[in-house]
Amino acid sequence: MEFSQSGDHCQQHEQDWRRSMNDMGMTPPVPKRLLGWYSANQDEMPWRGCGDPYGIWLSEVMLQQTQISTVIPYWHKFMAHYPDIKALAAADEEAVLEDWAGLGYYSRGRNLHRAARQVMTDHAGQFPEDPEEIRSLPGIGEYTTAAICSIAFGKNLAVIDGNVERVICRHQTLSGDPRKGDTKVQLRQIANTWLCTDQPGDHNQAVMDLGRKVCTPRNPDCENCPIAEDCNAYASGDPHRWPQPKKRRPIEKQQWISALFICGEELLLFPGNTELLKGHRGPILSRVTQPDGNIEQALKRELKERTIPLQEILGYGDPYRHSITHRQLEVQPILCRWCGPIPEDVKKIVPHAAGKLPVLHRKAIESIMPLLSNASIGDHAEGITDEMHS
Repeated sequence: MEFSQSGDHCQQHEQDWRRSMNDMGMTPPVPKRLLGWYSANQDEMPWRGCGDPYGIWLSEVMLQQTQISTVIPYWHKFMAHYPDIKALAAADEEAVLEDWAGLGYYSRGRNLHRAARQVMTDHAGQFPEDPEEIRSLPGIGEYTTAAICSIAFGKNLAVIDGNVERVICRHQTLSGDPRKGDTKVQLRQIANTWLCTDQPGDHNQAVMDLGRKVCTPRNPDCENCPIAEDCNAYASGDPHRWPQPKKRRPIEKQQWISALFICGEELLLFPGNTELLKGHRGPILSRVTQPDGNIEQALKRELKERTIPLQEILGYGDPYRHSITHRQLEVQPILCRWCGPIPEDVKKIVPHAAGKLPVLHRKAIESIMPLLSNASIGDHAEGITDEMHS
């Protein structure tokens, strides 16, 4: 069926399809209903229909824990900067992470780069088709393997993500945690039974889209669901009961300092070696663990561990909050003047060029910008501040 971007045409297309099935006095199987709905309602995305395993792999990695609208510009940027696996593998990791900045979950960017190099080494630059070989690449789990295999190579592997779990658990009213024990086994069996072996890629995307757009966690649009007529949760009148709610991991509050060192007109970027943003250059981060929350002691401890002499503290920026998965950070920026020679592994930037740094670092730099207007810091500090905000 031809896909049209017109909403009215899509709706009429689906109504005609449903009417033809009803005229035959039959309810089509779940897979056919899903594919019919998907053909009429699929969203246009740049990686859909590209047929390129590299582009599909890139999209699947970026889509992990990230909204589609956020991913699209990053996908275009990566395809422009690194049009194939060879280009990505040849790139410097730091450049890849700079392009990834703002997308979050930075281990995905590092694993993407490592996987590209592994494909060049182990598979002569050709993305593998074998599920086990795909699964062995860094950063690729069961879900991503099934998605790539089915969408890029037409292999009969059912994808199971949070959206698919919700659709199946409601349709079959599966009790228990969908990611554990018998419920997980049942869910996998049903997903495999539903799988349309003629179009496994479209089928998997149909179920995921249905969960994302119709069978949503809150306020599911059951009236417009293609499989509602035999959905047990819909029949119960309370579809929200399924799936079983996940136990939320408690939010851990942490206090950190971000030490920003200025040398003349430039800020120094140090290699990241903490649990936060490991591998990313930026200000020095250190967690405040003292019971009294003494930030200067935390700074002294971190500098001592890095064998950096104590520097002159110029002032404190406004503290800010930043969330990373289950952690809520309260960060105190500290502006210091660097004295002495600069280590070889430290880079320098002017503050207005911080746009490619991770958000956590950009917030710290924005916080200390008012301090840079102090004439005692440097003859051009005021100009730097003006340029940062222009």
